[in-house]
Amino acid sequence: MSDAKRTIIFDFDGTIADTLETIAVLYNDIAEDFHCKKISFDQKERFRSMQTHEFLQTCGISLLKLPILALKIKNELNKEIKNIKPIDGIIEALYDLKQAEYKLGVLSSNSVANIKLFLNNHNLDNIFDFVHSGKNIFGKDKVILRLISKHKLNRSNVVYVGDETRDVEALRRIKVPIIAVSWGFNSKEVLEKLNPDFLVNKPEDLLKIVDSF
Repeated sequence: MSDAKRTIIFDFDGTIADTLETIAVLYNDIAEDFHCKKISFDQKERFRSMQTHEFLQTCGISLLKLPILALKIKNELNKEIKNIKPIDGIIEALYDLKQAEYKLGVLSSNSVANIKLFLNNHNLDNIFDFVHSGKNIFGKDKVILRLISKHKLNRSNVVYVGDETRDVEALRRIKVPIIAVSWGFNSKEVLEKLNPDFLVNKPEDLLKIVDSF
């Protein structure tokens, strides 16, 4: 039986919303302005097999440039959000989790405005109990701890669902379980190397995994 007090916190880009290709196009549009290398779409799987720091190094994105790049992309993404589709099967999975009485939230480095526009466009605005934007790209562990405190969540009943190696690393630091998904930014193979608590390949498997806790 599901625990009604358990909270599942979802990443947004690549986990719920299929934004990765759009973000890559927006990045390529401004990459040269920041003296960064463009992403070649025929090397998509090569990039997905990199950990976050390897990807940034390959593209020449320094930690100083990253916040400015991210902000510009978020602002441009607002114009494209109406065209963004959900990950196949994720809507049904979210409704299944909600019906099972889990508390659901979103934590992303994307903007709350973009996320809420997307949720409204796909009739998901009543699914989530909270939507939170955290700007600390490499400090997700600290952002999650602040979120847990803000919403007075029971830390032992929190689960995170994300698609990147940096998610796995951050959640391990604060000892919060993570369900890594293989359909987003990072590939199944590179995620497996970091030994997440769970690794799923299809959204329909999420309820079964959460119920098994």
